[in-house]
Amino acid sequence: MPPALRIVDVINTAASAKEILLDRVCQFHRPPLIENWIVCSAGDHVDHVRACGLPVAVIDTPRGLEPAALARATWRLMRVFRKLRPSIVHTHSSVPGAVGRVAARAAGVPIVVHTVHGFHFHKGTRSASKVLSCATERALAALTDMLLMQNREDLRAVRRWRGVRARLIGNGIDVQRHARRARAHSGAGRVVACIARFEPVKNHRDLLRVFARVRAACPQARLRLIGDGPLRPQCERAAADLGIASATEFVGYREDVGALLADVDVAVLLSWKEGIARGLLEPMAAGIPVVAWRVKGNREVVRSGESGLLAAPGDVDATAAHIVRLLEDPALRTRMGAAAAERVRRRFDEAIVVARLAGVYTSLLRDAGYALPTCWETHDYGAVLQA
Repeated sequence: MPPALRIVDVINTAASAKEILLDRVCQFHRPPLIENWIVCSAGDHVDHVRACGLPVAVIDTPRGLEPAALARATWRLMRVFRKLRPSIVHTHSSVPGAVGRVAARAAGVPIVVHTVHGFHFHKGTRSASKVLSCATERALAALTDMLLMQNREDLRAVRRWRGVRARLIGNGIDVQRHARRARAHSGAGRVVACIARFEPVKNHRDLLRVFARVRAACPQARLRLIGDGPLRPQCERAAADLGIASATEFVGYREDVGALLADVDVAVLLSWKEGIARGLLEPMAAGIPVVAWRVKGNREVVRSGESGLLAAPGDVDATAAHIVRLLEDPALRTRMGAAAAERVRRRFDEAIVVARLAGVYTSLLRDAGYALPTCWETHDYGAVLQA
């Protein structure tokens, strides 16, 4: 018997499927009545996701805008959707969001949802690129039954678009998993860490320049870069050119991020734009104060002067000064780290995101005439929001 409901989440990489979707999707996957599939590119983490009991279809989606690759991905997704006949297709990120929504509509999927993980256009984007990106997003919004926004600034922008339904979904992590590794701060700080993929928007280039200044003021400081990506070799060369290679750890993609945070004194993220960054939420939940640039998304996560320190985008000197200040003041790190952990606990727990998402799915399914399975009705997502 086919399930009463089938949901298909589409995301770019298998690593993203594991990190972003796994815990969330497991809350909705309740066979035989509800199936929640994940569609992602091939990768080392596909087997891990499947071992957790989730069905996975492997469809490679390009990270760039090469037309032939985009067309192939759209065609393959359309074939998968026609075979699975999902009630809901839920896409994530820019390129999977584009090809996934086009393919879902072409395949006749009844409900299409998209989560915006920070719009590609942002302050500082060149005008022509910004206009094109905005026009593309508005066109894709017409194919979408509900846009889900991670931060309130993106939500306000979308609500100016006519005929587009949008809600705040936020972002969250398993707070207790990271809170168990709460950091006790004492003595002079030493370790600065960044959790981010090596790609242009995450801006490791300026982070390395900042750390060169930090190192000059605090010779004991070390920089730990957690993540991988196409720009890693370039960043390794930049660290050598800046004379900080011996103090910079390129640890790559790691499963044990919590363990790598155990001795971290300050976390930093200098992205040009974010939705709601897990690279801030995870260290904050462990009681680590953060330094970040005052961009969309980060402004919502960090209360500057309370749970961390924000600097103007591009202000390398002020950013370095913030890090040095925290490294030199264990009492300040303790106070801000405690405030950071409390803020994440109250506002960015994964259970809150699951409850909001369940509410969105329930509303859309009922509007489309679906009778929800008993297991959906009896799972009390609403209690999470009331707690």
